[in-house]
Amino acid sequence: MNKSGWKSAEEIRYSLGDAKKVSVFACTVCANLSYTGGIRGLKYLKGLLNEWGIETVTAKCVTACCAEEIMKQAVKMHRDAISSSDALMVISCAAGVKSAFLSQPGIPVIAVADSVGSVPVSRRDDPVAHSNCTSCGHCVITFTGGICPLSGCASQKKYEPCSRYSEVDGRCVVDLDRDCVWKEIEARGDLAALKELSRIHEDMGEERLSLPERKASPAFLRSISGWMVARARWFGRLVPFID
Repeated sequence: MNKSGWKSAEEIRYSLGDAKKVSVFACTVCANLSYTGGIRGLKYLKGLLNEWGIETVTAKCVTACCAEEIMKQAVKMHRDAISSSDALMVISCAAGVKSAFLSQPGIPVIAVADSVGSVPVSRRDDPVAHSNCTSCGHCVITFTGGICPLSGCASQKKYEPCSRYSEVDGRCVVDLDRDCVWKEIEARGDLAALKELSRIHEDMGEERLSLPERKASPAFLRSISGWMVARARWFGRLVPFID
């Protein structure tokens, strides 16, 4: 899933500008699983807005904010409330915020959360589960035992540990309050293969496989669009709304 985390109160207030009335959409998929969105997120944000003297015109859960068709349907369903608002606040990853912009709500769109990388849906206390994807372009977790080194290494080393790797047993030499992620990678992964991978990545640059181009017919696109809108309406009836 795409993990998200709340922005600071200072940034949210700054983004609101002179807004006095807002509408709020919260994603019930990834953001909900990140404990930022869903009903929990709506209640929390409404509490903040109330403290700041800002009226919440409407606050709704939206299934999969990242899907443009679903977001467009949500904007259409709540057009009256949105039209009487000064801003639309979206609690989701960046994809959901982008879908809100594409849906042209007619008012400023404000992101309430930050995307902090993709993670598995897991409650395990394990370095693999807690290493956030940093969207670095060329993933190396095949050779690091599933751990993203960039998110766990204070020195931001991707293909090998830092030169002071062995100075402190088991601890990070940059931040002694944390364990050295490369000790875990060494136990789970293959450092020699990782070093060779760095050479391959350097030689290939941005080169990637190019998949055969497939053109969808207008009839197919219309059918997909209709299917997504129908599912959005169906999901909307299942998800409890908060006003």
